[in-house]
Amino acid sequence: MARGPTARRYAQALFDLAREQGETEQWLDQLRHAAERLTEPAAALYLGVPRVPTEDKLALVLQALSGAHPLVVNAVSLLVQRGAAASLPQVAQVYGGLLDESMGRARASITSAEALSRAQQGKLSGLLETMLKKEIVLDAAVDSAVIGGVVVRVGDQVIDGSVRTRLDGLRRRLAQGPSAA
Repeated sequence: MARGPTARRYAQALFDLAREQGETEQWLDQLRHAAERLTEPAAALYLGVPRVPTEDKLALVLQALSGAHPLVVNAVSLLVQRGAAASLPQVAQVYGGLLDESMGRARASITSAEALSRAQQGKLSGLLETMLKKEIVLDAAVDSAVIGGVVVRVGDQVIDGSVRTRLDGLRRRLAQGPSAA
């Protein structure tokens, strides 16, 4: 199964080809579609059965990706032939990261206790754009465990301004006693 570096190599090769073709965003959509269709339980089970002839598996790929660019179909077919169809979501994710990077974008996930208004999201996005010098694409989520404040993730960076984290820190300091102050 294609993991880590292998998925990155596939994604990089596809991205380079897509850039040559001038179709980077379209190919991302096609890769996501392929990942969605071919990792559905029935399709994944079918592709994972060793007794199913490779030609039959490739026919499924052609059917699932009708209308996709031939090079995308070829790459997905190669993954299927190598028994690595389950890595398609990872390939699509890495490809999306390469596309964002090439366009000067960064994806940020923001988790808050309550849904943020558009104005609040815009303000956070503006702050992040200033800090990172990149266009920010927000993915907002709600998690009541945050209690208050927000947790922001951009790549490997985490900015945790949640009340929950502050309370956990206070709890640890209180448990350590007066010498921790």
